[in-house]
Amino acid sequence: MEECSVLVVGAGPVGLATANELGLRGQDVLVLEAGDGVIDHPRAGGLSIRTMEFCRRWGIIDEVRNCGFPADYDLDIVFSTGLNGYDLIRERYPSIGQMPVPEESPERRQRCPQMWFDPIMARAAARHDSVRLQHHHEVTELTVAGDGTVHAWVRDVRGGSTHEVRARYAVACDGASSRVRESLGIGTSGIPLLNYSIGVFFRSPGLLAITGHRPAARFIFISPDGPVGNLTVVDGKDLWRFTYIAGTERPDLSTLDVEGTMRRVLGDKAKIEILSIAPWRRSQLVADAFRAGPVFLAGDSAHTMSPTGGFGSNTGIGEAVDLGWKLDAVLRGWGGPGLLDSYEAERRPIALRNTQAATSNFRGWYSTADLSRLLEPGEEGDRLRRSVGEELVEGTRAEWESKGVILGYRYENSPVIVPDGSPEPPDDYRVYEPTNRPGHRAPHAWLAEGCSTLDLFGDGFVLLDTGSADDLGDITPLVDAARLQGVPLRREALPSGLEHLYFTRLTLVRPDGHVAWRGDVPPAEPAALLRVVTGHSAA
Repeated sequence: MEECSVLVVGAGPVGLATANELGLRGQDVLVLEAGDGVIDHPRAGGLSIRTMEFCRRWGIIDEVRNCGFPADYDLDIVFSTGLNGYDLIRERYPSIGQMPVPEESPERRQRCPQMWFDPIMARAAARHDSVRLQHHHEVTELTVAGDGTVHAWVRDVRGGSTHEVRARYAVACDGASSRVRESLGIGTSGIPLLNYSIGVFFRSPGLLAITGHRPAARFIFISPDGPVGNLTVVDGKDLWRFTYIAGTERPDLSTLDVEGTMRRVLGDKAKIEILSIAPWRRSQLVADAFRAGPVFLAGDSAHTMSPTGGFGSNTGIGEAVDLGWKLDAVLRGWGGPGLLDSYEAERRPIALRNTQAATSNFRGWYSTADLSRLLEPGEEGDRLRRSVGEELVEGTRAEWESKGVILGYRYENSPVIVPDGSPEPPDDYRVYEPTNRPGHRAPHAWLAEGCSTLDLFGDGFVLLDTGSADDLGDITPLVDAARLQGVPLRREALPSGLEHLYFTRLTLVRPDGHVAWRGDVPPAEPAALLRVVTGHSAA
């Protein structure tokens, strides 16, 4: 029997993020993946600002930045009737090389298709001595024993041999049709069908030059009947992903002329080499529970959403970060049982929020105008196309400008966060307002050349203090209480001038970079505060 502290089922972006979070902390992790690690149909392509902040902490930021996507490739968004038709509108967005680092973060977003990102993450995980990654191994059954341990039966898909794995905890990152979730009897709620779509990963050398178009991150095709689908850049050169909206009836690939459908919007001159075809169901679903005893759901096993906005894998990676430090704390003994309970309390509301945001973005593809004359030549057709283009750009702007979704999420009503009574600020999908309010991401500020406040977080709790050296004595009871409880905690002094970000003298930040407590004076009962934020007692 093989044993480990944490079993991770699935080695996609979320499973590998979980492995890196735990491996960074020295935990014994076994990652099992039925596939061979080769991504033959890359779905995810964009890494959010928040995910890039995690990559910075994992030590892979340079590798991700230099993944191979051209720094000078413009990331415009184009609404069009087809590459061989009319452009309705082109919304300009800069290339990665021209994109400034936002003032709210030390990192900007990045194009890094899954076929490059997953191997980067796998190599990072392999550098941790405590992490084992085994491809070609499928979890066929998973149960929880009477002693609370996880037992998984594993099959080697190459030879057919089976063996058993025993773990303290398991994290199911095995996708939308998660076998683990089904075995636990956890259902899903939401919108089971927005539409059926077909994804086509293909090679087309010189596509833009042949069709006379400038670079763009995405072309969204609109017909007189409504949205047709979209064309998304993959490598910034010859690789593309075409997504065709098939409607509300499950498509039959045996009768569908995929290339013919593509040529209707790409044109007859385009060179098309289809590499893979993947039919899928666009939905808005969230698991009814994110935990069953020692087994946790993360990523697509916990939620499915429209890819409009690129929130899917980025949301799942956020779950890995939330869960990773909590599992580590409990395994080391300083985290209480409430810490693991807080995973669902914190992350399920974010999944509900992000799936709704993604659906809202998708619905923005549908114009309210009469499109019957969309292809009509002449001035009247031009006016209609311009009007529809402007409507669609405004309706989908939150898909491309989503700092609120990416950075503004907060953990309200968490049992391991101590509220201060301040009102919750508006949750705007597009706008992010930095704050050190409990539950929010601790704000970024530059402390020195290349050093962000975010670089202080990750290893235990950090008490940020804007006070002077004369004030050190009054935080001694909190530091002493942490030592007695075995809670890793250190003080970090903040310079003056950050009052617009850190509104109180003291801010207690968790290992995941979220604020657990804040105050202008040290807590009156420091031991009680620490018991709450480590999951030993209720807030």
